[in-house]
Amino acid sequence: MTAGRRGRVERLRGFARGMTGASSTALLAILASHLDAVREGLRLAGAAVSGHEEAATAAIEAVEHRGDELRQDLVTALADCLIPPLDREDVFRLSRAIDDVLDNTRDFAREWALYRPDGERNLALLLQVLGAGSEDLSLAVRAVAHDPDGATLHLLAAKQRANEVRRRFETEVAALLEGEVTAEVLKHRELLRRLDVVGIRLGEAVDILFDALVKRGSGLTGRPPARAR
Repeated sequence: MTAGRRGRVERLRGFARGMTGASSTALLAILASHLDAVREGLRLAGAAVSGHEEAATAAIEAVEHRGDELRQDLVTALADCLIPPLDREDVFRLSRAIDDVLDNTRDFAREWALYRPDGERNLALLLQVLGAGSEDLSLAVRAVAHDPDGATLHLLAAKQRANEVRRRFETEVAALLEGEVTAEVLKHRELLRRLDVVGIRLGEAVDILFDALVKRGSGLTGRPPARAR
């Protein structure tokens, strides 16, 4: 290969790497922004159960619309990406699962406003756990490109949060059913179930990203970074 041809090949490779890197970064940034919207939705849901119902419910609707727009942005970016950071189908499925988390958070806020229970009991605590889990998932998405092992650790933490929501749901429902089954009990049962669904969708999003990393063959050890000596 002549020097001139070799130079052209290297320039083309550099251009391809640059295009691929930029488009991959854009995809991950959109997913991270979508998760930011999820965290905001969960924060607003917490505000609703704390007594700021009307303003929080309207704000969550706006956040949910922003999530829909981000999903459209991701579809466009995915079509333009030469080599996505993860399998295309997995990126699309992850986006859909994240959107399901946000949609069910919005539904929880709507149901809270409709049912008007006499108190929040432990709903705020469940929302805090879900918020922490969505933050762990967000950190995992942000680490995919540069620290796959770190992404695995964040995913493990997010999965633990999702499982904690399921355990708390079961405990809270058992406590509710120990007494008389009143209208208030039924209201809380429905609201707890909605948050349980949010946790299930969060767990599904975690599993999708785990699967995507397995396909790529990276981030499988989950080893913490070595301590400095």
